[in-house]
Amino acid sequence: MRKLSTACLVTLTLLTALAFAQRPRHTDGPEARGFRCSSGQRLSSDPDSALVFVALSVPYDNLTFVRGQSSAFIARFEASFALFDEADNLVAERSLDIDVHTDSFEETNSRTLNAVRTEEFFIKPGEYAVSVTITDRETKSKRRWQGDVSAALMDSLLSVSDLYWLDADSLHDQPLVPRVLENFSNRDEPARVGIDLVSVARDTLTITWTVTGENNQPVATRSERVYPTGTVEHIEYDVVLANLPVQKYKIAFEALGFGRREARTITFTVNIPGVPATITDLGEAIRQVKYIATAEENRRLRSASMVDREQLFREFWKRRDPSPETPRNELMEEYYFRIDYADDKYSTHRAGWETDRGRVFILYGEPTDIERHPFESGSRPYEIWFYHNLNRRFVFVDYTGFGDYTLAGPQWGY
Repeated sequence: MRKLSTACLVTLTLLTALAFAQRPRHTDGPEARGFRCSSGQRLSSDPDSALVFVALSVPYDNLTFVRGQSSAFIARFEASFALFDEADNLVAERSLDIDVHTDSFEETNSRTLNAVRTEEFFIKPGEYAVSVTITDRETKSKRRWQGDVSAALMDSLLSVSDLYWLDADSLHDQPLVPRVLENFSNRDEPARVGIDLVSVARDTLTITWTVTGENNQPVATRSERVYPTGTVEHIEYDVVLANLPVQKYKIAFEALGFGRREARTITFTVNIPGVPATITDLGEAIRQVKYIATAEENRRLRSASMVDREQLFREFWKRRDPSPETPRNELMEEYYFRIDYADDKYSTHRAGWETDRGRVFILYGEPTDIERHPFESGSRPYEIWFYHNLNRRFVFVDYTGFGDYTLAGPQWGY
């Protein structure tokens, strides 16, 4: 009975959080999370330089919206892009002011709507480090993403770009722009991937697309012969997502001809429609509900077959949907937001959601106050989390000295 009552208490706590609490915004410094980026190479129309792109995607929920004039709500941020060579010299940079408008308060908290932007740079061949920093105009908080990209000159006999996802630019309506799209629902609309190709070969080229699942078995393939024009061409492939099982996939592209071969790959994940994009592993998502599921629900979910578990997972969250008349399940979104945040903040040798601090955060949300005692004389490092609205406090002690804080006192029976 304690298990059931605890689950009910946690559900009430989560519902209260939806109504009143402010989510932590990943503002603990420039390395904090809160947006996604990708980078890659396209083929340049200039034979003496290489062309690379950097794509940015920021969920609306990670932006600070205020009352606007031309729209009900507006969020403003600066996006700064920088490329560094192997000697750490700055070779290219660009800063943009981006405004995001919406008339819907609900959309300001959306984790599926994103502010997107893609920038392209003509640079010399080489290996580059990429840095993207976004600065919130309201809070002045900064977040940074760092990656790398390789740039090479075209070989006119046969060259291809990196693979990239295609989507309309929601800010400028630009076609054929690379986007940060790695997670899809098993929906009716296909996902579109693109690649650039150039060849002066007088014979045909054989182009092959192959989609494989986690077992490396092909789920789709297409081959065709094309006649190159000698100029940079854009080729697209639509990945049919309908009825694809929830798992990770790989797309492999191959071009053969003129005694040459070029190959590229890109990965993506199929999610359950209506489920947060952070859920990329259904089995893991099922394990993660253990803090709020009853013993019987946990047993059924974990013992279900591959065919049945998606339906059982849907039913589990449908029973907890605070607004079943809407397409969103706010409780599920909040729960997995906390899972993601716990992984980001509290991971040690275990995933953050499995640590004691992660568990308390998932169940009760952001503490009202935290007392940190990392260097107390004659004492191990410890933290005290206060939840004044619940009249609770939790003490965590770092017994190992490696940042693995353990909840002091009786452990919970999960």
